[in-house]
Amino acid sequence: KRPAAFLTTNTRTSATTTMAQQQLDENSPHQPEDKNRVGLFTLLKYSTTNERYLMSIGILMAAISGLCMPTWLLLLAQSLETFNKIGQLFAEFGPDAVDILLGELYKLIYSFAIVGGITLISGTIYVSLWTYVGEAQTLRIRKAFVKSALNQDMAWFDTHSGGDPQELSSLASNSILRIETSLKRSIPDTLANLLASVGSLIVAFGLDFPLAIFMLATLPVIGICVGVLSCFMRKYSGLSLGEFSSAGSFASEILTGIKTIASLRAEGWASERYARHVERAQRYSVLTIFCSKLASGLMGLLFYLIYTFAFAFGTTQTADNLDKRNEYLSPFACWGITMRGYSRPVDCGITGSEVMVCIYGVILCAQFFALMNPGLNAINLGRIAAVEVYGTIERTPPIDGCNNI
Repeated sequence: KRPAAFLTTNTRTSATTTMAQQQLDENSPHQPEDKNRVGLFTLLKYSTTNERYLMSIGILMAAISGLCMPTWLLLLAQSLETFNKIGQLFAEFGPDAVDILLGELYKLIYSFAIVGGITLISGTIYVSLWTYVGEAQTLRIRKAFVKSALNQDMAWFDTHSGGDPQELSSLASNSILRIETSLKRSIPDTLANLLASVGSLIVAFGLDFPLAIFMLATLPVIGICVGVLSCFMRKYSGLSLGEFSSAGSFASEILTGIKTIASLRAEGWASERYARHVERAQRYSVLTIFCSKLASGLMGLLFYLIYTFAFAFGTTQTADNLDKRNEYLSPFACWGITMRGYSRPVDCGITGSEVMVCIYGVILCAQFFALMNPGLNAINLGRIAAVEVYGTIERTPPIDGCNNI
């Protein structure tokens, strides 16, 4: 029979302190509007005016850094088209085609260098500014939290630490670490990846709209497959964390009432139950990793299949363009090429270079869209952690011994 006598006192005490804390929190004038997470601008509430100016400059630099990627795609399309017309240049201009080609290559090299330099400078600026501002805000939040926590009453400590001071310090450290991660470069990184993703998609639409639609139409298949596996991953991950948490709580209860356990000779029962929790947690962890690797492999397989069909579709478009001129006019294909005073009309149909860059644009769109996930996850975790930390900073206990100090 399960020995539960040693749990009775702790359960009653925990229930009493929880009810008391709920009553005190209801009377507190500082309550967050959203109990789950704070707003994005509320997360930045402890920044100064100068820090907000620095963050604005960092956001602008992040936007410039993100927009450099679609600019690079346009330059890539122009460079590939230049190499594609080498035969026509020699047939039209003869020996002078070498000088014309070198002039065009130098222009492209300088353009690529300028785009790369702008990306380097803007990326360095926004990462430096947001890292500095994030560190400053985190230090300010940490000081305010410690000052407010030391001023709270016993009911608050019983509710938030469960009677274990080490648990409170660990909880506070993890929460502030999540806030620090969200306050640093997560926000500008997410913005830069978003603009790069949207810009790459716009370039792909402009160069070859039918091919871009064809590739995007197949992406939901990948999303559905990965989404189903992600549901299993979250399920098994939650079960694993729950088993680990149950094992830790059970071990804490056993150590608290070790005298009762020893008097009842229940050491074997306690060891077996703890082992069952750990074994189930291990089994769920293995299933989580298996689903994760299966999702990665399946996503890679589907992506390569899409690339194969996209190249086949684009090759068909290019071949048809040789017989059917101007059937589809690409918005970016009719710029014209001016080479050292020579102006030559360009075929406004779909070319091989546009097909290549369109495929790269859709691929980069998907990659940058996936790169947004870590930043969004960090911001979300920081907003959730800020509910407890900011609530503690703004909470005034009913009995405040430092209100006149």
